[in-house]
Amino acid sequence: MREDGLEEKGLTPGQPSGENYRADRALGLGAVVAAFFSGLALALILTGLGSLVSESLTVAFLLGEVGFLGGVVLYLTASGRHVGKALRLGHVPGGFYSLAVQLGIALLFGNLAATVILGPSVQDIEFVTRAQDTAERVALVIAVVLAAPVIEEALFRGLLQGTLEARLRGWLAIAVAALAFGLLHGREGTLFFFFWSLPLGWITWRSGSIRPAIVVHAVNNLVGMLGLIASDPVEPESIDYGPGATSLAVTILLVAAYWAYRLCLRADELSRRPKQ
Repeated sequence: MREDGLEEKGLTPGQPSGENYRADRALGLGAVVAAFFSGLALALILTGLGSLVSESLTVAFLLGEVGFLGGVVLYLTASGRHVGKALRLGHVPGGFYSLAVQLGIALLFGNLAATVILGPSVQDIEFVTRAQDTAERVALVIAVVLAAPVIEEALFRGLLQGTLEARLRGWLAIAVAALAFGLLHGREGTLFFFFWSLPLGWITWRSGSIRPAIVVHAVNNLVGMLGLIASDPVEPESIDYGPGATSLAVTILLVAAYWAYRLCLRADELSRRPKQ
């Protein structure tokens, strides 16, 4: 948003972006629920149709993700909403992108450490083992590295968190959206993905856009997925990390958490800089 636009709305250029979102006509919570149900309905339809022509887990995942976002976009369009604003697709200063890459790496180290402590994701291993040929593995990378970050950030940090920011304190809106994101990944992954997505919520709040969060998400998914594909997936129960692995993993997790915290403070500084 330009400075003159901020001044017209009674805002200053350095205000947190959560306030900028409130300047627009915010969606009601009922509309968000309706949008999510629309997305879920289309996701189920496309996934069902996909299962008729392919047994690929990758195809089902991709169709489900695309269907979910497609249903939400259709609902927003039909109700006369500005899709770009509702999903928070606006531009951000370049400094947020370099910060997002660093945050993606920090969260990746945290992810790797958590894998040692909690064990690898059975779902991730199943995705890779079910991808039988090169074409399907390429499709898997596209689905996980490109589609998932864009779609999931648009839905959770964009639509849901943006709507909550208009009604709650910023940190509470971030926490609620993070909890919803965690629940999406199943009971076993809820707690981990809750904490994992808190920095993404923060950088979205401070930048006013989901673009940096998409970069964070994509960096994390890219390295993680390439690592799974390059290695030979094994049963989680058969993995032995050796003595001292848990202690080292805890140390790495704490360092990664501190690094992510420092980057969030950096995002706060960037959000308060007047735009040129």
